[in-house]
Amino acid sequence: MKILYKPEIRFADIDSYGIVHNANFLIYFEQSRIRLFKEIAGGWDWSESGVLVARQEVNYKHPVRLGDELEIEVWVENLGRKSITCAYKAYISKGGEQILCAESSTVIVCYNNKSGNTIEVPGVWKTAIESLKLIRNSEHY
Repeated sequence: MKILYKPEIRFADIDSYGIVHNANFLIYFEQSRIRLFKEIAGGWDWSESGVLVARQEVNYKHPVRLGDELEIEVWVENLGRKSITCAYKAYISKGGEQILCAESSTVIVCYNNKSGNTIEVPGVWKTAIESLKLIRNSEHY
């Protein structure tokens, strides 16, 4: 199953070079991850089963400009005991060609805000990830 997110490129996202500022990609990837989690967990109590970002990597490949239509694909690359690694590919279409603009991965750790401790990935999340076929290794995709 593909989870796609199409952010709106706002004028405020553009830097002095006329392209989307690199920091805005973190917001786009976060929004696509929220879309992924809606599929995995639906509505849930963030205080009981929340997540923290432990690591974020981005490889920028091609500039995105105001007016471009950006599409982000997100999936689960790795499912650990207490962590989930989400991976992303961001594309724009030009002249019928899909151009890769950025690739990213985020390691998130499951966390209980009430106890202040990391927790194991909830079983219902694992089941949903596997049943929706949201896990795949990006090296083989």
